[in-house]
Amino acid sequence: MANDTLIDEHVSVQQCKRAVDALISHAAKFEEKKAETQLLSGKEQNVWLVVNTKLMHPEKKIKPAKIPLKYPIVDPRTSPVCLIVKDPQREYKDLIANNGIKFISRVVDIKHLKGKWKPFEARRMLLKENGLFLADERVVPLLPGLLGKPFFQAKKQPIPVCITRKDLKGELERAISSTYFHQNQGTCTSVKIGTVSQTPAQVLANLETALPAVVKHIKGGWDNIQSLFIKTNSSAALPVWQCDLSADAGGRWEGLVAGMSEDEDEEMADGESASEGEMEVDKPSASAKGKGKKRVADEAEAEADKEQPKKKAKAAAEPSASTKAKGKATEPTPAAAPSAPASEPAKKKRRKSNADATPAEMKQKKSVAGVEKKKEKVVGAKPAAKSAKDALVGKKKL
Repeated sequence: MANDTLIDEHVSVQQCKRAVDALISHAAKFEEKKAETQLLSGKEQNVWLVVNTKLMHPEKKIKPAKIPLKYPIVDPRTSPVCLIVKDPQREYKDLIANNGIKFISRVVDIKHLKGKWKPFEARRMLLKENGLFLADERVVPLLPGLLGKPFFQAKKQPIPVCITRKDLKGELERAISSTYFHQNQGTCTSVKIGTVSQTPAQVLANLETALPAVVKHIKGGWDNIQSLFIKTNSSAALPVWQCDLSADAGGRWEGLVAGMSEDEDEEMADGESASEGEMEVDKPSASAKGKGKKRVADEAEAEADKEQPKKKAKAAAEPSASTKAKGKATEPTPAAAPSAPASEPAKKKRRKSNADATPAEMKQKKSVAGVEKKKEKVVGAKPAAKSAKDALVGKKKL
């Protein structure tokens, strides 16, 4: 085989052969080591083609794309095939018998899926007993809700086929001999192209047949493909092809620019300066930043308390002036003269004490004054109650 032979003018056949040989030999050694410690052989491993794309697919497709294979993965002689059809199933069983189709092992209709196969254990048994599921394309939209999550997790979702075709046997044979590409909305998709029990030559032939068909179903074709790998269910991925990691045509970074030009940098700087000028806001002072909301509120209350004594002093000065004017016209009484000077020093002391006191002390004084007033009321009420009792007792004695 020549070194310059390419699959679909991109992938080297020699590189694919090396990867397939290494993968099959590794899988055989892994199975030998596993057989030494386990009595029962596990599930047969498949060979997968992993396709990584540059861009995500815009929408998820429910119906898979049919990919032809030279050597079929499912052998109806060893793994049973189940066909899901419309009601009634007897009609389609007779149709399959009349066409001489012997590779369909079970036929199930929608009525039995809703009844006999509705329990979880029954559906799990149906999943284990059959290696491939085919379904009439008219009932495919109903199957996700009827079959449940296990069928899709095991990659055994039913393959749509057209039951109404004249060549029904050929339609079912093509469906069994093909693999399927399930397009998702991510950048990584896997396609089954063979099994570990097949020879490296058969897996390589399936890869050469399936790769061009897979690329046709990817939006953008080769321009959107970043890399190709092959792997088994439990092995590492071996590279088959990778795009050029450059900004040239067909490269990984085509159409993407790493940095901006000088003109764009200047425009961005001008825009930032203009936005800063528009968004200027008065910054709070350093003293206000250090203080909490509670402390600021207490200071405001203290300032209000300072202003109140000043207003009271002005109000007291006005009536004192009026009393002095009246005192000149009439004779002064001996008790009026000493009362005025006695009240002024007391007011001054209160003003000083209120001005010097902190908000916390002011609150404490107010609370103490309130408690004292309550005590006075209680003490004043007790003797009155006792005197009333004594009066009643005295009346009774009389």
